[in-house]
Amino acid sequence: MAIERPPNQLFIPANSSIYEISPWEIGTFDPPTKAFAPLRYVGSNFSGGSIPEDGTCIQGFDNIGLVVGTSSSLFNQGYLQINKTDAPQRIKEWVGEKLEELGNENSDVSYWVNPFYQLNREGNTNAGEHVLPLVDGGEDLQNIPLHPLLQPVRGVDVIFAVDSSADTRSPGGHWPNGTALIATYQRSLLTSGHGVPFPSIPDQNTFVNLGLNSKPTFFGCDANNQTQPTPLIVYIPNSPYTYNSNITTVQMETNDTERNAIIQNGYNVATRGNGTLDNEWASCVGCAMLARSFWKTQTEIPSTCQNCFSRYCWNGTTNTTVPSPYDPTHAIKMSGCANGARLAPAAVLLSLIGFLTLLP
Repeated sequence: MAIERPPNQLFIPANSSIYEISPWEIGTFDPPTKAFAPLRYVGSNFSGGSIPEDGTCIQGFDNIGLVVGTSSSLFNQGYLQINKTDAPQRIKEWVGEKLEELGNENSDVSYWVNPFYQLNREGNTNAGEHVLPLVDGGEDLQNIPLHPLLQPVRGVDVIFAVDSSADTRSPGGHWPNGTALIATYQRSLLTSGHGVPFPSIPDQNTFVNLGLNSKPTFFGCDANNQTQPTPLIVYIPNSPYTYNSNITTVQMETNDTERNAIIQNGYNVATRGNGTLDNEWASCVGCAMLARSFWKTQTEIPSTCQNCFSRYCWNGTTNTTVPSPYDPTHAIKMSGCANGARLAPAAVLLSLIGFLTLLP
């Protein structure tokens, strides 16, 4: 995922075009561009949606290094966030100055040959530009890459949204508090949100006060209560079940003990402690996957699923009171698993299908 960001612009507007990059294509569902181009020819000089007859098809720019680099351009975010840290003022000033220099040089922008040059010139704001400037897809706070899966044309029924964001502050900081989901929800409410449906999401205080950021929560359970049906969102936040897995993005090395503890915690997050905290969790995952099918076919919901939905579906209750500093404890006590240091952004989770998932 990437976001279009003009050079010399630090802040990302909520209605910025969101681009997706797959092994097959690059493009966006968002107007005014609303177009895709084959990734294998992305280095070619497109004009008006095609390569001129006297042009040349250029290959070799569909490089994973360029894609990863595009999704790692965070200098401007470092500059914007440095003053929110507890670092000494002289350190903030020095780091801020260096990050500002990088930002002014636009070192944090990935310049792609614009495959949408001269396309939809009446409304396309970048139709006259030969380059397409893209930055990390989470810079508008949408740390979970939901946007492509929400497109109605794709007909997605359920999304497992694993959140390893670093939202909460000290003393027990850098755990998610729903900010990523909230950002997607707020964008869906904008006129310029381009009609992408998304279920209602409560505020960050409610996430913490009701514990929605410490266990799985289903959003959008009742499709009958929606103007436009949305996928069911199964929100799975990083939480310290057995280990403080909120390691920093800039931590470049972990020892084997910490690595194994992080993976074990991810497994426990995905499986509710291998069923220790809920021996019906595997069934509840299945119910979530079938929820929209039940609705579409008007099938009676099995009692097991009814019980699951009563436990995991957000029922619309809110508590906007400012909570105490979030300092979670381990949900499961494990012998031989040392407590980890509370570090900064991002963590490592094991996804529901058993793979190690790294998120910003």
